[in-house]
Amino acid sequence: MGYLKTKETSEKIFGIIEDLPDSAIEKFLDASFSKIEITKYNIGEIAGISGERANNLIALFTDPSLDKNIIKSMFVTGLEARKKFMSSQNQIEIVWTGPVEIDPGVRNTKPVIEEMLKSAKPSEKITLVDYVITAKAEDIIEELQLCLKRGVKIDIIMDYNQANQREIRKCFSERSLTQPTIYTRKQKDSKYYKIHAKVILIENREMLVSSANLTHLGTLVNFELGLSVKGPVVKKMGILIKKMIDDKYFAEADPYE
Repeated sequence: MGYLKTKETSEKIFGIIEDLPDSAIEKFLDASFSKIEITKYNIGEIAGISGERANNLIALFTDPSLDKNIIKSMFVTGLEARKKFMSSQNQIEIVWTGPVEIDPGVRNTKPVIEEMLKSAKPSEKITLVDYVITAKAEDIIEELQLCLKRGVKIDIIMDYNQANQREIRKCFSERSLTQPTIYTRKQKDSKYYKIHAKVILIENREMLVSSANLTHLGTLVNFELGLSVKGPVVKKMGILIKKMIDDKYFAEADPYE
């Protein structure tokens, strides 16, 4: 291929990569490298795509003027370049709690939190900062309990008051084999000093910053707004919270005392 043809083909490939999920392209490439003949009749089964997007991919791959091995190499290079670029960018998504009659085209707080918790691996840590947590957020509390059972470490940073202590005891039975680590503000600080932030971090890869408390009202009833974030800024949030613990602004507490 000459320069202009290579440039034109590269633009088509990057357009396809931008338009399709990474998983679809990886399945397509895996089948192609395995010498499976890919046609418009089986691409849906192979890559899980259809319509114009599938047609564009097939048209490029079956173009007789293009070398298939070169095309595959360009796809692999483009896909890896995209992954590297995306890993250095912050991906931000609006999340809300609001009236069920309204469809704003954004995801709801409760399923976003549940999806985040389900994604946590045994080697990872969940850090949960909230003003108030209640056992009435049953599905989310259940997911947190399942995280503990599969070996995920959980740190909960919450405001210091008797109501929160009672609710934590309801959420995580004292008889449980594993418990979250609870932190709260130092009691010697002013009574006007509150932990009012609402943040959930999954290790240093994903976080939700929201106005919603971890309650039934906050996750299902109230009008709440938040941002789901993936990218380098999540690590900065983790560092900030860790420093608050290391510098003793947050002290470990025993809610069962």
